Parts: sequence; C-alpha cells; structure tokens
Amino acid sequence: MEVVGSREYKVMLRATKLKGDEAKLLESAAALWRDVAGIVMPYAVSVSGTADIQHRRRQVRFFDTEDKWLRTNDYVVRERVDFDLDERQITLKFRHPDRYISQGRDMSPADGFKPDLKFEEDIKPEFLKLYSFSSNTIVPTDTKLATLADVKAIYPGLPAAVDEFPENAELQLVGGFTAYERVIKGTSFQIRKAPEINAECCLTLWYGAETDEKPAIAEFSFKYEDAEEAYSAKMAKRAYDAYMAIQSGLGDWLDPKSTTKTALVYAQKPAA
Repeated sequence: MEVVGSREYKVMLRATKLKGDEAKLLESAAALWRDVAGIVMPYAVSVSGTADIQHRRRQVRFFDTEDKWLRTNDYVVRERVDFDLDERQITLKFRHPDRYISQGRDMSPADGFKPDLKFEEDIKPEFLKLYSFSSNTIVPTDTKLATLADVKAIYPGLPAAVDEFPENAELQLVGGFTAYERVIKGTSFQIRKAPEINAECCLTLWYGAETDEKPAIAEFSFKYEDAEEAYSAKMAKRAYDAYMAIQSGLGDWLDPKSTTKTALVYAQKPAA
C-alpha cells in the first residue's frame, strides 16, 4: 500500500486582493498571514511567521488532447520550467476520491529518468478529499511533448491503466494558458507537540505574464508530512478545525467560486 506522505489543505483566494508590485504583494501576503494566524491560533499548539519570505520563479503549463482525454481519465500532465534552476520538469498526476484506485497505478518513469513519486491527500472545500499519485521527473529541454505517445515514452505504465490509449492523439496547451508562478512561504503553525509536526503554509500565485502585477489565480494552502503516515487523531483534528475555521473566518480573502488551480486552467478560454 502506498503511504500518504503528506496531507495538503487548499482554499482559493480573490486574486484582486493580491495585486500590485513586489512590495505591495509582500505587504498583502503579510496581512493574509496575520488573519490566518488569528484564525488558527485557538486550534494550534503555536503559530510562527518569518520575514525570510521565499520566492520561486517557475513557468507552469498543462497539456491535454482536444477532447481532454487525460482529464476525462483523471490524469494531468504538467510542465514546470524553473527559471532559477534552469530545469524542465514533467509531471504525470492521477487524482481520485478512492485511495485504492489512485494508488493502483504504475507511475514510474522510464529508464533514464530519475523518479520522484509522491502519494498525497489533497483536501479542498468544504472537506472534499482526493488521493493524488504523482510522478515528477526532470527532462532535457528538447524532450518532445506533442502526442500521448510522448507522455508514454516518459511514463510507460500509463496505457496499462486505461481501456484504450489513443497514443497518436495530439497534445495542446490547456486553455492556451501559460502560468508564471510566484510562491511565498515562511509561515507555519504547529499541530503536534511530540514528535513536533508543523503545518507549513504557502501562498501560490499564477500570473498570465511574467510582468503582470495582478495574479490570474491565487491559492492559500497548508501541508504537513510524515514518511510513515503516522498521523494521530489529535493532530488531524487540529488541522481539520483550523481548515474549517479558515473557510468560515477568512472572509473577503476567499474566492466564493473556490475550485482548484488545475480546474481554473481548464476553464480558461484560449485567445481567439
């Protein structure tokens, strides 16, 4: 059985609350954290913040067939280009509400690609759980990603998990949308005393262009991890109570049409 190595709780935010230049963004992020900290404090062992805000510059794109074959079969193919590390990463991800269906996939990359497999629990409002089995691998910058056959070349176990695999189907950029990502971290709240476990918070912003000052998509999340899946009922209850309190108490920060980043990209209308 795959071990649930992490549990991540997500809410979508109003992007308009986080627009502005770098200084304004950090000011807004700090205000968001102050509000979150006040909300979760009654449920946490402690809360902490730092001025050491981390930045990560990545380009994120999703690929699928014209008839959304991957999405229909609960898969996602994502490309991330890390500008700072000068790396291109391809991810194959399968999400499903049933843990045993999700874990019953061969997600290993082909020989020659370094594997990075993760089995996680994604939680979105109100408390909808999806089990996410993902496989990341760094590929050369000239690796083709034009058809489903190119995905199969990286992840050869994909065809065995479906009834029919149209390997010659062409891939296209989902929604015609390229996301330029900023990630702000550095805050957390403690949910277990011994051994100490902290829920690490993250603000993820996707922009339609690298020079934009208004994000197209904004998400707040917190996540905790344990390689042995040793999550106690008490710590899970703290995280659950904090998550429910965030949903009821974060007010105008929250996007009332809350969904996921991936769903929002799929909902984008390509430019004419």
